[in-house]
Amino acid sequence: MSESGRDQIAVTFNMTADDYARYFAIVRRRDGRRANFTAYILALFGAIPVALAFRYLALHWSYDSVAVDLAGRCSVFAFLFGAFTMVAAGSILSRMSVSRYLSGAQRAFESRKAVFDAKGLAVTGRISEASWQWAAVARVTVERGLLLIWVGQREAVAIPCRCFGSDDAFAKAQAFIRASLSDTARPMDSGAVAAGE
Repeated sequence: MSESGRDQIAVTFNMTADDYARYFAIVRRRDGRRANFTAYILALFGAIPVALAFRYLALHWSYDSVAVDLAGRCSVFAFLFGAFTMVAAGSILSRMSVSRYLSGAQRAFESRKAVFDAKGLAVTGRISEASWQWAAVARVTVERGLLLIWVGQREAVAIPCRCFGSDDAFAKAQAFIRASLSDTARPMDSGAVAAGE
């Protein structure tokens, strides 16, 4: 639920396990978008030289054309199966690491309060407090139901959009943040979308 004042906006929020899963997925996607794409392309096209190499070896060891074709096809299938297995294993391991992180962070699900004012953003919990001036905010986006205030290349303060109480309150918060960022000459990221998405 959010409270609006002339000089500040405050919102109380709780992060759920689903919110954290979406947050970490966004961070991972932003973190290694180009590297991951390159790795996938190399893995897919890497099957071709592997298949040709095995076909060449099969041709020198056997003059049976059926065995040669079979060796080439089996090597392609084995290579692709290995590549997709690595992708699936990476996904499972990342989910396990998020679960491990959440189980180790005892206060991950506690209620917190975020206050936006002319100076910046302050987030307080029962035993923690953090604040940033607007000049420290790199960008602000709305992705997968989360308002993300990026205070670094890979770190963001995540606030679920539902915690603002209504679309109108969320729009007011966005306008307040946009105005505060424009005062420090850092416009809101063009990736920002409506609260419902």
